[in-house]
Amino acid sequence: MVNTSVQVVIFTLGQEEYAMPIEVVREITSLSEVRTIPKAPSYVRGLINLRGMAIPLIDLNVRFGVDKTVESTFALITEIHGNQVGFAVDQVREVRILENIVPPPPLVTAPFIGGIVNLPDRIILKLIPEKILESNEVRKLSELTTGH
Repeated sequence: MVNTSVQVVIFTLGQEEYAMPIEVVREITSLSEVRTIPKAPSYVRGLINLRGMAIPLIDLNVRFGVDKTVESTFALITEIHGNQVGFAVDQVREVRILENIVPPPPLVTAPFIGGIVNLPDRIILKLIPEKILESNEVRKLSELTTGH
């Protein structure tokens, strides 16, 4: 079953390209100061301050087990499970409409990979944002920012 078209933000991690549905992306920002959090999980890079709001920043290179080729310079500010979460990405490439998204092959077992788009010059992996983090992980992250 081929998915209909979807508008996405395309970004890179290492040599790979990923797509995040535009409807969950609230903002794209360049990373400046990241406050580290002691004893946070390895994929939590820290907190960023966005207009007075503390937002947890997830390092997608670490979360996906992708070798880091450059330091992430951008963050996709998203809303997942009702909470704002930043995802550190290497580079934001473009916003575009993807078509002909096919389900990932059975070898792809990562729950957050929702589809694959095979373009003439590249392959893009479409993410399912709400499956990147489990709801209990998001809840723990929101506790970091609110102190509850």
